[in-house]
Formats: sequence, structure tokens, C-alpha cells
Amino acid sequence: MEIRREIKGFKHSSGKNCGSTSVWNVSKFYGNPHQEHNIFGLAAGMLFFYGTFGAAPKSIGGRNPTLVEDFFDDIDLEKKWESHEKFPKQKIKEFIENNIPVLARTDLYYLSYYGKGRIHFPGHEIVIFGYIEDDKNGTTKFIVSDSSFDEPQIATEEELSAAMNPAEVSIPLFPLENYIMPVEEFKVKFERENILKALNKVHTRMAQLDTPFMGLGGLRTFSEDVKNWFDLKDSWWVFRFAYQVIERRGTGGGSFRYMFSDFLKDAAQKFTGRTKKNIQKVSEMIFDSANTWRELAYIFKEISEKLKEGASIDQDQKNKISELAKNIYQKESEAFILLQKVL
Repeated sequence: MEIRREIKGFKHSSGKNCGSTSVWNVSKFYGNPHQEHNIFGLAAGMLFFYGTFGAAPKSIGGRNPTLVEDFFDDIDLEKKWESHEKFPKQKIKEFIENNIPVLARTDLYYLSYYGKGRIHFPGHEIVIFGYIEDDKNGTTKFIVSDSSFDEPQIATEEELSAAMNPAEVSIPLFPLENYIMPVEEFKVKFERENILKALNKVHTRMAQLDTPFMGLGGLRTFSEDVKNWFDLKDSWWVFRFAYQVIERRGTGGGSFRYMFSDFLKDAAQKFTGRTKKNIQKVSEMIFDSANTWRELAYIFKEISEKLKEGASIDQDQKNKISELAKNIYQKESEAFILLQKVL
């Protein structure tokens, strides 16, 4: 006999980013009206990383890795990822039986519903909101909300267990040790106080921490180093993966900047006078940066295809990517100078 248990009233929607979509779906379940881009903004979602942490020899990233915890901190709810030594099957089932959705962090490589050709992508966040148990053969499957799909997906216990604690893949920014976060009812504030709290986090990480791998320092390093990607092993894949993490892999396009620009546009309406105008202007500047990120991404894609086919890359195209990367660094530097006036 097959037993199916789902959280009544939980409705899945696909979205732009795995973390913000997951929190958004849980937020909607509890009756909050705010759109995904505002969840992303309150979670201090915009950031930048550059280094050797990803699936390619050199990788970039545009999202805050602590987005989920930062969101709950912003609305004054103390929630942390819980790590478990073993796959917490029984705990997950108990939360579902009590109508409590469970956030989980995975490596999507192990989730078969992504089909063939999937690669390791640690830190992919989903919501577990149901399970199917077969008494006859003793198997359990889980019903999950995944931002990349229009309908809920099914993951076997074996798949989910492997995805949540893979033996061979680990990156510092997204630990995978059977991380879950059951989320009880909450209300989202979208007011001046917590908007400024989120903006302060973004400004601190992007503009105040002087590091060569994160924030504006990371952008500067990236803009100076991108011309050297052609000398890397599997350079075609370095460019291809960069294109994907700017435009395709749950970013909302433009390296998450379009989402953050939309958040700023809505946030500005909570203010008046010069502060409102400055936030609106920062929104426009980040949108402009997003457009440049998008242009750069599609050049990366074109270069990747040429390199994979063994074709040569002309010097003009090499110069163009350096020019665009430096342009992004300049635009975002100016945006954060203006944001400082708001804060």
C-alpha cells in the first residue's frame, strides 16, 4: 500500500534562484504577499566571488551564500541550518506530518529529475513538503519544490540522501552535511528598518571588506584576470560555466543584478525625498550593470563554443571581455558610493 503525505496548502512555483525561490514558496504558504525579488533583497542576496571554488578551474559567483539565514535574520527570526550525521529521514517526515515545510541544501548532480548531462552543483536549495511511502517494498520518496521546474518533483530517499551529503564534493561556501531547516509560520516585514539592515549587509560585503576574492575587490581581480582564462586547462569550460552562472543557473539573469535592481525599485517606495531618489538611482545603476553582465555572458558563451571547436579567438574579442569586466567593476563601484549616502 502506498501512503502519500503532503503539506496541505503548500503551492509550488518555479522561480529565478533556488534559495530565494525556496524561501518565497514557504513565505507564500504562510500568507506573505512579497515577490521573490524582495525576498532576495531582504536576504542581502547580491554579492560577488571570484576564485577556484566552483565546477571550473576559475569561477565567479554573484549570490550571497548565506542568503537563507540572512533572510530570517532580517525579519528577526532566528533560523540556522541544522547539520545531521545521517540523512534525517524521520525528522523530515515528522515535520511534514506537522505541516512544517523543510528547506534542504543539495548537490543537484544526484537528483535524477535533472536528467542526463547534469554536473556537480553544490548548494542547490529546495523545499521538501511531502513524502510517498510504499509499505510493500519499504521505500520512501520525497516531494520537493525546486525552483527550476514548473511542477513539484519526486526524489528517492537514496537520491536525496546522496544529494544532501555527497562524499566526493565539498566547497567552503556551501557545506553539505545533511543540512535542513524546518520553517514554522512567520511574517515578512518590508519596511525601512529591515530594508536598511539588508542594504547595510550588502554594502559591507561588497564595498567595505577589502579582499581579492569577494565584493568589489573580487570584481577588480576578475576584471584584471579574465584575459588569462585562455591559458587555463579546459578554458572552453571556464568560459561556458561563467556564462551559465551569470545567465542560466538560477540567477534571474545578469548575475543576480536584475533581481536586486527590482528589489531596490520597490524598496525606494518606502522612503521619501533624497533617500528615495538615491535608492532609485542605485536601482538604475545596478540594472545597467546587469545589462553589461548579460552582454559579457553571451560573449563568454560564444568564446566557449569556438574554443571547444578548436577555432581561434580574435584579439578584439579578447579585448572586449576585459573592457566589459572593467566596466562592470566601475559601474558597481559607483553604485556603492551612492548607496553609502543612503546608509
